[in-house]
Amino acid sequence: MSELEQVTSDKSAVQLLQEINSGQTNPRKLDKASRQQCVDFLKLEGYAHAQIAQVLKCSEKTVSRDMKDIQDRNKMKPNLPFVMEFTGDVFKKAMNHHSYLMRLARAKEASTADKIQAEFAAWKVIKELVERLQSLGYLPSRPHEIVGDIFHHLDDGGEQTLSEINKMVIELEAVAQEGGAGNAELIAEINALKQRLTKAEIEVDVTKLSEKQKEANQKKEDENVQQS
Repeated sequence: MSELEQVTSDKSAVQLLQEINSGQTNPRKLDKASRQQCVDFLKLEGYAHAQIAQVLKCSEKTVSRDMKDIQDRNKMKPNLPFVMEFTGDVFKKAMNHHSYLMRLARAKEASTADKIQAEFAAWKVIKELVERLQSLGYLPSRPHEIVGDIFHHLDDGGEQTLSEINKMVIELEAVAQEGGAGNAELIAEINALKQRLTKAEIEVDVTKLSEKQKEANQKKEDENVQQS
């Protein structure tokens, strides 16, 4: 390896390309590792193979071989520790985004419309995060059954919670309608929420009726036992 090659092999792709562009470095004299470093960088910048070959003064076949080497080095194999680390990183970033949106929603200088939009965006972050975690097996993938179980164990505060959510949805709907056609996606999401809330309210009522029926049956059985 020449002295020039030893020097260029220690430089970043940006430095090498700057020197090539200024004429300080002859790209034909780059060592393989340095050339592939530049190929990788240019490819990520959106350059086609022919353009990369022109910049580095080499053939397109050389660029293709370099790309194959780079792809082989970057291959990913199924790896549980990586999955866990990556998922944890995604979770942390999603929660950071959620926290930032909630701060926007609580900002004193923000308008009511902006606050509601920020609240809605924060909710979407959580919603999509839950869906991703379900797809990866970190959360159960049958939310309907989970919701049913939650309502089954709700105390008297459950109705109040549904009432509060309904109020928020009404406010969202009012703001979305003021925005007109530009808020079509938001309106569609609100309609989906209203359907889910209606279903949730029905589930609560059905659960209460079921509990009353069980209590009545149990009371009748107790009376029969006492009379016998």
